[in-house]
Amino acid sequence: MAGSTMEAGPSSPEISPTVDQYHSSSLQRKKRRLHADQRAQLTYQKIAAERKAEKEKRQLEREKRQKVLEEYTSIKQKMNKALLKKNRRGQPNLNAQIEVLLEKIEKRMEKNTLGTKSMASNDGKTRPPRPNEFHYRCNHLYMAASLLCSQSSGNSGLETLSKIYLREMKELCSVEMVRLEKDFGRTICKRCKNIFVARLDGTQSITVKLNRKKQMIRTCLSCGAKKRFARNSTYLSRNERNQHQIEIEGQQQQVQSEKVHRMFPSSD
Repeated sequence: MAGSTMEAGPSSPEISPTVDQYHSSSLQRKKRRLHADQRAQLTYQKIAAERKAEKEKRQLEREKRQKVLEEYTSIKQKMNKALLKKNRRGQPNLNAQIEVLLEKIEKRMEKNTLGTKSMASNDGKTRPPRPNEFHYRCNHLYMAASLLCSQSSGNSGLETLSKIYLREMKELCSVEMVRLEKDFGRTICKRCKNIFVARLDGTQSITVKLNRKKQMIRTCLSCGAKKRFARNSTYLSRNERNQHQIEIEGQQQQVQSEKVHRMFPSSD
């Protein structure tokens, strides 16, 4: 019995610290556990912070658009006032018009210089401008309008909706000063905002004729608007230009490979 008591004596101080550690860890776990109300409050605060950040972002974007629109309207009002000005004889005052145009050109030049400076990298090379949200928006509206117009065979509602999309795209381009390429601009009628694509039933939206002056006359079938283009035998569309570039690169590679074979003929 004495031996057993002697053996149990030294083991008791070894067990006590482990028990204390267990109690302390359990207390820490209890402290870490949150009540359901506290968890709900934390999630609500997180969601509220995210909503506030999104609201501030939308507000900044709205203010930016409003500022650009105000600048555009101010320039337009100045131009209209300059066009309405007349001299004593009742003729238009060209000096005022030239001043407004000069101011517009100077602002555009300043904007271009700032853009080139920002695009310049450390090694001195200029990078092409990256498309922003307005470019993506215009592209989305154009693609949606072309899809609706292609499926509007006998359905005036889809055609009207495609025209609304194109008008919105034109307004966005005028406000945000986005310049459309000629290949895209020439596929839209300036009078009725109809896009020139083939319908599913095989009908066309334009007719093309050549006159005696070697001009190509394009007529819109929906409104009858006519547009004349000078006939250019060397003109290539976007797809043709890409194909032509691929062919040129293939020819260059073939010429280089022939030079290599001439310089280092094979043993065969």
